[in-house]
Amino acid sequence: MSAVLNTNTASLWAAKNLLGAQNRLAASVERLSSGLRINRARDDAAGLGVANSLTAQINGANQGMRNLNDAISMVQTAEGAIAAASEMGQRILMLATQGANGTLGATERAAIKSEMRELVSSINSISGRTKFSGNPLLAYNKTTDGTTAVPPDADLYSMQISNTSSDVVALNSNAFLSVGVDGTVGANGAAQAGKGQAFDLDAKITAINTADTAAAVTIDFQDVQTAANSYVVALGTQRALLGAYQNQMEYTLANITELSSNLSSARSRVIDTDYASETAALTRGQILQQAATAMLAQANQMPNVILTLLK
Repeated sequence: MSAVLNTNTASLWAAKNLLGAQNRLAASVERLSSGLRINRARDDAAGLGVANSLTAQINGANQGMRNLNDAISMVQTAEGAIAAASEMGQRILMLATQGANGTLGATERAAIKSEMRELVSSINSISGRTKFSGNPLLAYNKTTDGTTAVPPDADLYSMQISNTSSDVVALNSNAFLSVGVDGTVGANGAAQAGKGQAFDLDAKITAINTADTAAAVTIDFQDVQTAANSYVVALGTQRALLGAYQNQMEYTLANITELSSNLSSARSRVIDTDYASETAALTRGQILQQAATAMLAQANQMPNVILTLLK
């Protein structure tokens, strides 16, 4: 190497290496202090893209878990109300069986009819008060035009369970039919008068004429028996559908929970700092910085040899 004064090549290379060591040391300090291996796009552009995609999936899954939990609570609310209405239906069936007993007089049968009507009134109250987040759960009617008894069979509630728009759990309107006499929500989701599950039962109870002959009144109560049986069976079918939906959502929730955990683990491997390897890199960077600093000092002293030549 030539002995020159204007350009200290050794000092330039030492300075370059010192700068590189300082940059690597700063990167290690940033990763260790933030807990992230990727703090900006230049750290790992491809890895950042993968991490962002995983984050979108994780956020969607986590919100989907909350949506499903809300939906399970809603279904449980509806089923609890139907269970109460079913108990009243069973009581009406028992009373109708009692009323069909020919040994009863007009006064006893009038008392039975009065209790049945009060039970139907209570069932109507259940249907009206059962709401979730302000949405009526048991008000959907059995008709599309207010007169024809045709189940609407349409998706009433839809739960988004991920960040993919098509990934939903839909709940059919047949699970939310009115358990009372009237339905107030039609097939298009708008207010519309129609028949509830207890419509026929109420009509049969109203038709009882306790002042009629014993044989005729017995037939009236037998008609109520038939209607009460049908009502209880209909509510059982409705509860079964709600139970099926709850099982579906609970299994889906378990799957989404596992998915979120696995995606979080995958994102961690991409974006999080590995403290074992990064602390080793920090120690290496500190040593290199000290060595480069020492060598730069030595390189800066190298031109002094020219003074010796000039003596």
